[in-house]
Amino acid sequence: MESYVELEGSGFSPEEFANVKLCLETLMSIRAGSQPLDRNLGVDYDAVVGYPLNVAKNMLALEIIDKVNTYEPRVEVKSVEFKTGTDGQLIPYIHFKKKEE
Repeated sequence: MESYVELEGSGFSPEEFANVKLCLETLMSIRAGSQPLDRNLGVDYDAVVGYPLNVAKNMLALEIIDKVNTYEPRVEVKSVEFKTGTDGQLIPYIHFKKKEE
């Protein structure tokens, strides 16, 4: 499943920005259940298969927000937008910003 990560750079040092962006891209690219030592790591893209498009979008957005809150505490999800690919595939565009302390 492809997804696009957009991270606002304000408030991050260049090194921290690169590290956070890499961590977010990695988190979004892992399918939940595929990591032996942490089966919750990653996003469960398969859970939305078969649902109506609006329901699937909401379920996937909530899943992404939950996983980011759990695995990347340095940022928060600003918004999740979706593009529809071929064969009804949902492609999330996730916008992040630095979490307020």
